[in-house]
Amino acid sequence: MTQRERIVEQAAKMFAEQGIKSIRMDDIAKSLGVSKRTLYELFEDKEELLYLSIRFMQSRRMAKMEAKLKENADSLAYLFESMELMMDNKELHRRISCNLSKFYPKTFDRVRREAEAQSGQILYSLIEHYIDCGLIVPTVDVRLSVTILYYTANTLISTAGNMNLPDGVTLNEALSYTIVNFFRGIATLKGVQQIDEYLTNKKKKEDNNNI
Repeated sequence: MTQRERIVEQAAKMFAEQGIKSIRMDDIAKSLGVSKRTLYELFEDKEELLYLSIRFMQSRRMAKMEAKLKENADSLAYLFESMELMMDNKELHRRISCNLSKFYPKTFDRVRREAEAQSGQILYSLIEHYIDCGLIVPTVDVRLSVTILYYTANTLISTAGNMNLPDGVTLNEALSYTIVNFFRGIATLKGVQQIDEYLTNKKKKEDNNNI
């Protein structure tokens, strides 16, 4: 790992734990045992380091999702499980997003556009793959499906604080419900059978955990 990469990783950790606004370049330099001058030799300013730190966090989340999918690329169950990984720490990422849009709007727009493009490409490839596997109907409009799923999930997350979910329903459950039923709507019979099996197994796990 290069010094630049080490700084980005440490900055990402500090921004996540302590907030975007409260962390100064002095704090990052001190935590790493380097001079502030060294930081400014490697990064133009705090905003550049912040941008790279957020992209680092996003890339790490995407890597976890892709690693999960590789365990069994021919099963919709693994798609849902990998997306559950994406939901981990959603409150943290929502807070970072809100603060970024408030204090660094240009960087927020840049991060949003790039994350949208990256997520969209992954979803597009996944749907095409599941079509080839006979799990999704081949007549589906892939680009439209990606757009609908992406914006629906992101709207749920971004407006979570203003939503009146039914009593006892968590945001994770609402997201899972939305994603699962979205894919049920475009799945083949074989795909629907996998979805039903996934839901049955998930219910059994939940019941066992509640014992």
